[in-house]
Amino acid sequence: MDNVASQGRPGSPRRAKLKPPHGESAIESPPITLPRPMFEGRLLTRDTNVLITGATGLIGGELIRRLLSSDIGRVSCLIRPSETADARSRLIERLRLSGDSLVESDDRLEALAGNVAMPDFGLSGNDLAKVADSVDMIIHCASELSFIRDAHCLETNVSGMHNLIALARRCRRNPLIVHLGTVASCGAVTHQCLSENDICDPDNEHHNEYTRSKAIAERVLRDSGEPCLILRPSITLSAGIPARKFARAIAWFIPLLQEFEAVPIDPASRVDIVPVSFVADAIDRLLRKPYLHHDCYNISAGPHAATICGPVFAFLDHFYKRAEPLKLIAPSQWTKEIHRRYLGSAQRRKLFSTFRYYLPFLNMDVVYDNARLRAELGDAFPMITPAYEYGPHLLNLIAGEEKTTRRIVERLKATG
Repeated sequence: MDNVASQGRPGSPRRAKLKPPHGESAIESPPITLPRPMFEGRLLTRDTNVLITGATGLIGGELIRRLLSSDIGRVSCLIRPSETADARSRLIERLRLSGDSLVESDDRLEALAGNVAMPDFGLSGNDLAKVADSVDMIIHCASELSFIRDAHCLETNVSGMHNLIALARRCRRNPLIVHLGTVASCGAVTHQCLSENDICDPDNEHHNEYTRSKAIAERVLRDSGEPCLILRPSITLSAGIPARKFARAIAWFIPLLQEFEAVPIDPASRVDIVPVSFVADAIDRLLRKPYLHHDCYNISAGPHAATICGPVFAFLDHFYKRAEPLKLIAPSQWTKEIHRRYLGSAQRRKLFSTFRYYLPFLNMDVVYDNARLRAELGDAFPMITPAYEYGPHLLNLIAGEEKTTRRIVERLKATG
């Protein structure tokens, strides 16, 4: 097994230096020497039956499309029915968000009603028996992503992992658990380039319960002894998917910034952002390799393709045709006097409070090394499309929410 943090932290983790923010040359990642293969034989074959959770999510939906693009057995999607739609309808709706109407008719695809927060995933007796008898791999994408709903994070991310392990132990074929964690499970660290061995740390300080619960879930999986492959995407944007729902999932607050003259964001801070196509392609290609040398990979931009806040916000100034550029002031320089100057009104303070949970992640100045993934995939390493190429498309989708943004601002003015 890889030497991950969940196996104990006898000393401080080894952390490489981050590229300096003011134009100096980056320190190259050390060459990767591949160890003896850990997984031999293709994980995905024409006979592999897969159970996937989080199938209606951004990454889960894209993975389904790629799984069905080649020979595979059955792809069973665990989906929680809503008050207005059953599991099958929700699956079809998700695939159509990607502009895909062909996959839904694939006879290898099925929707199973269930809920990861329930024992046995809430499966019916017949569905549970079928899963226990036939599943070879469980791809666990389901996750509570909220930065403020702590109880939901623990229920979905931690209790859900315990339920997953119990279900896997009922399965006759000893399925491999492919768990989608997050690079953010490192906690509240700053100014680092982190490798896979540095990241999972539930005992560290965390900015919110989401990242801590993901770190706990990963440790629970490691401690279970079940066969597992851990994949940790960085911040994933819905580039190429014409769905407003996904575009605004992370970037919903960007239009609100037009109400401010300055915000406490370090213009030199680097943020590890990747498009969902990169994440889905990287995972699919890993699973189709004849062997893998590790059981954990960062699915990230890495130190050489990370995004710098200053140029991104300059692009936003241009996109929104601001008369004056938004001032980015590093938190270390954001004094009480500056706070009063730029956030003095009650309305601005209330508006600021709606997105302040994102600021620690913009200011961490942390990137996640992807040298291991690059070495494993070689020439099959997917292209990382720069954010400036797909940014306008996402912003135009979010622009459809301008009425909502105006309603938020007007409501805050009325209550201020």
